[in-house]
Amino acid sequence: MHVLVVGSGAMGRWLASLLADAGHTVALADAEPERAQAAAADLDLAVDTGGDYDLLSLAVPMSAVDAAASEHAGRADAVVDVTGEMRDTTAAIRAAFPDAERLSTHPLFAPANAPGTVAVVPDTPGERTDAVLDALVAAGNTLHETTAADHDQAMETVQAKTHAAVLAYALAAEEVAEPFHTPVSGPLADLVETVTTGEADVYREIQARFDGADELATAARRIAAADGDAFAALFEEARQ
Repeated sequence: MHVLVVGSGAMGRWLASLLADAGHTVALADAEPERAQAAAADLDLAVDTGGDYDLLSLAVPMSAVDAAASEHAGRADAVVDVTGEMRDTTAAIRAAFPDAERLSTHPLFAPANAPGTVAVVPDTPGERTDAVLDALVAAGNTLHETTAADHDQAMETVQAKTHAAVLAYALAAEEVAEPFHTPVSGPLADLVETVTTGEADVYREIQARFDGADELATAARRIAAADGDAFAALFEEARQ
């Protein structure tokens, strides 16, 4: 297939390389053309020069999906996204590509940690979107088919709440010598490093899109205010 990947950040580069390795001809586009040119040079791929493609992939931030879908509407008969959000993304792609094969995916890992699990919502699947799934599996990834609603609800916990908890710990914790770390604090410190070596804009978009941080803050206040039997009750609630 001739594939256009819109977005040349880390996820776009990862997807473009994966599809090229699967034998597809891939071109890159970006809202900042110089980024697409640099990525194409690094990956030995083409730069979008216009025209239609067999498949178009959106690898853009959640906040840019509407604009990207509208800009490239009608340029392919199949569309895949790797934006990390399903409800609004699926709606935007349906509006821009009403007659296309459509597949929404979310790699549940940073590209540097690939392969891993990829959440998959087949909106209107077909041979071309199936070829993308084949390429994901061939690269060692595991597919988890789900619904947009179930995916987005899960992301409130596994992304929004989890990231907020790690960042809150980082902001509250004081530096301690390595020998003092426990089997709990040590891994937490490692998680802080994992999160904070990522891109702030990615985490900002997650917090803006998914609820969860307010509930985490409420839970922290409950723990801070509890003592005696109240703390024991909270501990039992957490255990369950």
